[in-house]
Amino acid sequence: MAVILIVERNKVTGDYVAATLARAGHQTLTTSTETEALAMFQERQPDVVLINYYLSEGNGLKLLETVKRMAPRSLTAVTTGLGSEDLARRAMSLGAFDYIVKGRKYFQDLPQIVEDLLARQAEREADLRKDRQKSRLAAQAELAGWIDHNFRNILSAVSGSLRLVDFQDPEQTQEKRQEYLSDGLASLDSAMKLLENLSRLNAEGSQEDERNVMVSAVVDEAWASVKDKLLSGAAEDFSVSPKVLNNLSFSNETRDLGPQKVVCQDLLTILEALLKNALEAVGQTPEPRIAVRAGRRDDHLWVSVVDNGRGMDERVKRHAFEPLFSTKGQVGVGLSLTTVLALVTRRLGEVAVQSSPGRGCQIEFSYRVGHL
Repeated sequence: MAVILIVERNKVTGDYVAATLARAGHQTLTTSTETEALAMFQERQPDVVLINYYLSEGNGLKLLETVKRMAPRSLTAVTTGLGSEDLARRAMSLGAFDYIVKGRKYFQDLPQIVEDLLARQAEREADLRKDRQKSRLAAQAELAGWIDHNFRNILSAVSGSLRLVDFQDPEQTQEKRQEYLSDGLASLDSAMKLLENLSRLNAEGSQEDERNVMVSAVVDEAWASVKDKLLSGAAEDFSVSPKVLNNLSFSNETRDLGPQKVVCQDLLTILEALLKNALEAVGQTPEPRIAVRAGRRDDHLWVSVVDNGRGMDERVKRHAFEPLFSTKGQVGVGLSLTTVLALVTRRLGEVAVQSSPGRGCQIEFSYRVGHL
């Protein structure tokens, strides 16, 4: 059956709840403190968490908030003897799956209450799987069109450049032929870059080994790469003029962070995508600023890219990481933020966006890194 974590201030009540659920065939864990509950949650990853509102270290809403931050899809319910609508709203707003009032038949009904919670969770997961399947099929069709469009354009550019080379024309100079060949090779390089980004969306992930790197050096490399592409016109999907660089303030605030054991190319790909996104966001800002910050939380590396650009409304934030989503029509339609999400979640990390229209944007990602 299910593994159930019971967090009750009163030990006698907690033991009785555990015994009741054990008789129904469940495995139970009991505690009365937030500290112990979090340790048990991390170690056992229970299927259900029942948190009493009153705890010995305060109220259960703080514990609920922490649990949902650690595992957003965890099945967590708040239990209380208070039938307060305000308390119920607060619990649900923090991500509680349900709010359970301890009535006179609470212990008698508890096994069925848990069964109902598990059944509703299973239905919700099934609906999510169906939605993901529909989204995946739609994304695959859109991706196929994107690949056809982009590679057709690139190969047309390669073909056009090579056709301009005419060894039968005595008036065509060697320098001009070299120019055409160079243009063709540049287009092929663009195709290779597209293929590399597509391969990084593969569930198998990068085969590159983790190694110790300075995050500040990777940030510098990513920023230099994004600027070079904008200035050279190598990335056709930029929606911003190179003139934005004239008065832009960029700060790499990661230099105090020591070496981190990461897959360097993945980190570079993530940073390039986020910096490109930030650069486009500040295109119309009078005094554009972009900053990169980083640090450690236990065994997780976190990195944030902050800009003072146009920001995102709620709709854009919801869809920003979907394949090929763009606010710019056909310009800028690509896989950059989708790649970010794929690379971060592959390492069981998270991406968070804080933004509102006209107030800039902060995109932060974090994931577990290797030990030095």
